[in-house]
Amino acid sequence: MSTHPQHCSTCNRECVFDRCAPFGEGQEATYAVSWRCPECHGLSLDVCPVGPLVPARQLCLNCGDRYPSDEEDSRCGACGLARHQCPAELGLAEGVATDPIASARAAFAQGLFRHGLAILNQALQEGIELRDAWFLKSRFLNSVGFNSAAAVMLNGALGRFTNAIDRMWLLEEQSFLWAEAQRGEEALRSADGAVDLGSDSVRTRYLRGRALALLGRLDEARNEMNHVLALDANNVDAQRALKMIDAASPPEPSKRWWEFWKR
Repeated sequence: MSTHPQHCSTCNRECVFDRCAPFGEGQEATYAVSWRCPECHGLSLDVCPVGPLVPARQLCLNCGDRYPSDEEDSRCGACGLARHQCPAELGLAEGVATDPIASARAAFAQGLFRHGLAILNQALQEGIELRDAWFLKSRFLNSVGFNSAAAVMLNGALGRFTNAIDRMWLLEEQSFLWAEAQRGEEALRSADGAVDLGSDSVRTRYLRGRALALLGRLDEARNEMNHVLALDANNVDAQRALKMIDAASPPEPSKRWWEFWKR
C-alpha cells in the first residue's frame, strides 16, 4: 500500500503515480492512491489508512488504532499488524530516518504517501518534535480534503510545544484548516489564540479576517483586512478579500453570510 510504486498486473511494468483522493465520502480516515502503467495505461488503486493523527507508542503506526498491550507482539485489532511488524510493512528502515523531513518529502514526490506519513509518524512517535513534520502531515491531509482531521491533529501537536513562536505557527495553520472546513467559530478561536500569544503577523490577521467573514461579521473582517494592508500594502489576498466583502449584499433568508467567500 503506497510504500513503493505499484506494478502493472498486465505487463508487470512499474507504474507511475496518477492521483490521490479520499476513499469514500463523509470520512477523513482513508484515502486512495491511483497508479498508471506507462505501457498499457491501466490503473490500479491503493487504499490506505491515514494512520495515527498524533503518534504515540500505544497507537498502531499503520492505522492509528490502540494496541491492547505494550508488548512488542501486541496485535492491532483494526488492521491486524503486530507492533513489531509495522516498520517493515510501512517500508521503514530500522530506527528513525536521519532526516525525516527530507525523506518524507521525497516519498510524497513519488506518490508514496503512506510511506512518507510513516516516516514522519515514526519520528513523532519517538518524541522528536519537528514542527515541519506536523506541517507536512497537515498539508497532505488538506490536499485530500481532510481538513477537520488535520485541525484536530494540531490540537495534539500544540500540547507538545511550549515555545510561543511554534505555538503561534501551529495556531495559524489550524485556523487555516478550520476555515477550509467551513468552521468559522473554530477558525476564529485558533486565530485569536495566535493573537493572544502576541502575533500581529500578516498571516494571523488575514486568517482572523477570513474567519470573521465566514461568521458573517463583515465589518470586523474588513477591519482585519485593512490591518493586513497596513502591514503589507501589496497583499493580493487581502485586496481580493476586501473586494469580496464590499460586494457582499444583505443575506436573503435562504443564503448564509459566508457563502460569498467560496471561490
